[in-house]
Amino acid sequence: MGQKNSLIALVVLLNGNSMNNNNTGFIKNIQSLVRNNIRNIIISIGVLILLLIIIQIYTYISDQNLKKTSINFFNIINNEEDLTINLETLSNEKNIFSVLSQLKLIQINNKNKNYALSNELYKKVINTKDLDNIYISTIATNASYTLINASYSENTNRYLDDILLYISYINDELESYISIKKELEYLYLITETEVNNLNYKNNNKALELFETISNSNLISSSVKERVKKIHEFQLYK
Repeated sequence: MGQKNSLIALVVLLNGNSMNNNNTGFIKNIQSLVRNNIRNIIISIGVLILLLIIIQIYTYISDQNLKKTSINFFNIINNEEDLTINLETLSNEKNIFSVLSQLKLIQINNKNKNYALSNELYKKVINTKDLDNIYISTIATNASYTLINASYSENTNRYLDDILLYISYINDELESYISIKKELEYLYLITETEVNNLNYKNNNKALELFETISNSNLISSSVKERVKKIHEFQLYK
């Protein structure tokens, strides 16, 4: 019996020593892993901190540049001297004031009837990266009306393809632009007829579109009335 108890005690002792050895070995492995990788850990933390510092610096510089550009923009538009040249310089900036400068240049060129220059600027603005659909539709609408007017003023068909392009940029999902887009489509057909000396009575597209606009519940009454007056004028002129 005593011998049996001695064997049990020996087994317990050996197991206890084995567990202690395992724990000690595990801790040593962890310590070795940390020692071996401490350089990489320090470098990783350093890179992360440096990245955060760079982001903060970039944000600060961008903010300061935007403020500076903002001041320049408003100083430029309030100063008539060399206005166009200064706006052209500012239009090359990569921020919102680039778009605003281009729109201001469009306004100036339209006022001076430099429609060819306006046309190119309209295209540049519309193709600005990440421009929201509502802004694209608004600018495209303005471009369409402007070039329709330019076609009559210059008695030319050179803008017709671009007018169609701008009309296509007007988003069909924007309810407030449904009537405007249909009116522009009709005005385009009238402009095409006029500048090419065609007979409106033979223009089936224009006549069909007139009927569509007149019978549509989506088209505003003001647009219907304007289209009706143009239609009657074209029929009886």
